[in-house]
Amino acid sequence: MNPPSVRAYVGAWVVLLVLLALSCGSAYVHLGIMNSIANYGIAVAKAAVVILVFMHIGRGTPVIRVVAATALLALTLLVVLSSTDFIVRYL
Repeated sequence: MNPPSVRAYVGAWVVLLVLLALSCGSAYVHLGIMNSIANYGIAVAKAAVVILVFMHIGRGTPVIRVVAATALLALTLLVVLSSTDFIVRYL
């Protein structure tokens, strides 16, 4: 398995800088609840770039992909359950 080229790393860096600019720029635009939704989307995109380019999950073995998917599923479950608890207690 060959490592990614320098071009892939530079491309990922540029994408992350653009997403950073979008994230900072969204702080100055009043969109109501859409600010949170947009920022979550930007955060997911940043995480996807880091996972695919820097952690090499996309080119990993099937076992690595299954472990990564399981970790993502567990994290999603924890976030959903925590959000449900927060909503029931405070709203």
